[in-house]
Amino acid sequence: MNRTRNAAGRLVRLLCVGTMAVAGAQAAQADDIRIRMLDTSASGPLAFQPGFVKAKVGDTVIFEPTPNGGHSSVSLLVPPGAHAWSGEADTALRVKLEAEGVYLYACAAHERMGMVGVIQVGTPVNLAAAQAMAKKTSATFVMNKDRFTQALAQVK
Repeated sequence: MNRTRNAAGRLVRLLCVGTMAVAGAQAAQADDIRIRMLDTSASGPLAFQPGFVKAKVGDTVIFEPTPNGGHSSVSLLVPPGAHAWSGEADTALRVKLEAEGVYLYACAAHERMGMVGVIQVGTPVNLAAAQAMAKKTSATFVMNKDRFTQALAQVK
């Protein structure tokens, strides 16, 4: 009886340690990805840098403001299973990427100026929807009209 109880206890401990190791490995694989919200960049005025990011499920994107830039990040399109977001101007925002697909986002104050970006997480399961939304949104831009097109061309 004691031998059976001890063996069962060892098995439970091994299973717990194995489960914690797998969970720890998964958590260790998640990355923080920084996207800066800029007045000017190499791609022109009013830009997210980088404007395209490829990430994994579980990664966190950190939108970093510039002082007094008046910039924010709001989601325009997220894949099924993901949560939309809306950040405050001049405030850092952390967004955990919860689902595979293409995420489109913009600066609330400067969307019409083409201050937009794209995040691809894993397989682009909603690429057609993202392309349609980008086309519709880009038609309202007064500058940087090709930002979505250039970013979406990098989706593979």
